[in-house]
Amino acid sequence: MKITRSVEDYLEAMYSLEQEQGTIRVKDVAETLGVKPPSVVEAVKKLSKMNMVSYERYGTIKLKDDGVKIAEEVICRHQLLKDFLIMMGVDSEIAENDACSMEHVMDVSTINKLRKFVEFNGIFPNAYQYMEKFREYAEKGIITPNND
Repeated sequence: MKITRSVEDYLEAMYSLEQEQGTIRVKDVAETLGVKPPSVVEAVKKLSKMNMVSYERYGTIKLKDDGVKIAEEVICRHQLLKDFLIMMGVDSEIAENDACSMEHVMDVSTINKLRKFVEFNGIFPNAYQYMEKFREYAEKGIITPNND
């Protein structure tokens, strides 16, 4: 079964709505994604056939276990990418938008390496100094010597 970017976007939006509001309604999904309600209904029918959601006409949408699992994976990838981009000195709003695009196209092995890189930088107390030096180099093209 092919999980497309669109499917991931719908599941991510539905998961977030369920976490924030407790229920998922077609109207709210449409508003969140900037699409028309009939588009959401079509997507929900597709997701229902994929066993990702349950839905009764004019009722609320419920994420099933498979839908929750994929949504959580997408959200984790998104947060990891956003954190990595911010660590690299990217503005948080740009990092948010870029993470939205990148989360759907990166290979699992790449994501795993990025996760290890971010974790690695969190383990060492002085790692932030190297990241500061990188950000300085990325912004100004120079590296100033340490005052050690």
